[in-house]
Amino acid sequence: MSKLEKESSVSNLNMASYSMAEFIFMVFSGIFGSFFIFYWETEVGLNIWIVTLGYIIYVIWNSINDPLVGYFTDKPNKLWKKYGKRFPFIIIGGIPSIFMLALIFTPPYLDPITGAWIYFGWILLSSCMYELFYTIFQLSNVALFPDKFRSDNERRKAGFFRMGLGLVGTAVGLIIPPLFISYGDRQSYTNMAWIFVVLNLVFFLTIIPGYRESAQMRERYMQEPSAEKKLPFLKTMKIVVTQKNFIVFMIVFLFDGIIGACLVGSIQYATKYILLDDPAMSIIVLAGFLLGSLGSLFLWLIFSQKLNNNRKMLIIGVFLNTIFLFPFMFVQGLLGFVIAAILLGIGGGALRIGRSPVLADTIDEATVKSGQRLEGSYMGVYAFFVRFGLIGQILIFAIVHELTGFNADVLIQTELALFGIRAHLALIPMILTLIGLVIFIFVYDLTPERTKEIKEKLKELNL
Repeated sequence: MSKLEKESSVSNLNMASYSMAEFIFMVFSGIFGSFFIFYWETEVGLNIWIVTLGYIIYVIWNSINDPLVGYFTDKPNKLWKKYGKRFPFIIIGGIPSIFMLALIFTPPYLDPITGAWIYFGWILLSSCMYELFYTIFQLSNVALFPDKFRSDNERRKAGFFRMGLGLVGTAVGLIIPPLFISYGDRQSYTNMAWIFVVLNLVFFLTIIPGYRESAQMRERYMQEPSAEKKLPFLKTMKIVVTQKNFIVFMIVFLFDGIIGACLVGSIQYATKYILLDDPAMSIIVLAGFLLGSLGSLFLWLIFSQKLNNNRKMLIIGVFLNTIFLFPFMFVQGLLGFVIAAILLGIGGGALRIGRSPVLADTIDEATVKSGQRLEGSYMGVYAFFVRFGLIGQILIFAIVHELTGFNADVLIQTELALFGIRAHLALIPMILTLIGLVIFIFVYDLTPERTKEIKEKLKELNL
């Protein structure tokens, strides 16, 4: 075992505690992604363009607050030594975000036409408050990763834990909520959201040990150059956005974010209007995705350790995750959707195993170039760009529904409208992600040899 690995050794139990946050994020994502647009368009009855306007403003706020929160959480203070750099923000962001998600699905009962702009205000207030606290929570989680896990083996292993618990969270967030809802019953969505407030508070307790930074980490924070003098915000942002490999990584996951948002957001549309079934059937489709992911996850971990090349692993994952979307364009019936979901889960497993190590590599490189630990700022900018995937999703849905004549009040849709659902489920995200993959292959250049040199340089700089 290398000196670096000894210095940064983290127990499996602590890795699992840290990774439970990914479980919570996936529960959040499952509920928000599956039901936000569907709920407001088909259950509340709000015009899709009003929903779109509110959603775009939410994403813009989301994007602006990400780099600001990242910069603020990196700002040195004496409390780092006693409480840690990230742990306090995990508490500050985590608990309020759990409650704010439920408020999105708890609007007053109004006429969707005469009360449209009141509903619009509710969307803005509830979603933007949710996003503020969620950003503090998630950004602090991701920013801790490269500093907590210092070696390649630890990062791949921690990535495995995150992926595994994230998939379980995906299962809980996508499979359990439909058990509590009924199409046409608005109150069932509200009940579901508040049930998850209780569950998420319990889950949140399990992550606390994983975020209590060690005495060694707290001491290292106080020795960082950034602890002596904090760079101005604009100068920090300039450093961040000039890191080529980091920017390329962001582009790939901007497009991957569109895939995820469109896929999750389309499942209820596909279940109701293509399969002509009740919400419980969406569980079976999603179970196929989880089966493919969980069944392949350990094999992908072994493969990635043998490959020992984070760049190649991510290329394989993005490629598989993209081409396995194509079957959704033509499969018929529940069995066809399940088989397509299993294949997509296998590709998704490869992608998630490759993601965290590559992100950590890009931040290591940027840290060496800048001479400062600015993980919060990097993750803030990362989130800023990736959040635009949500604008991509809502615009894709709104434009496709408009062009194909989708009518939320009619169960039997036209063939063109059904094609539109398949287009925002698979075709459009697939094209965008392939573009991202090509850019990554030709631009990203962090090879195993370069990442090894970077890690040695970090040790020399005491970073």
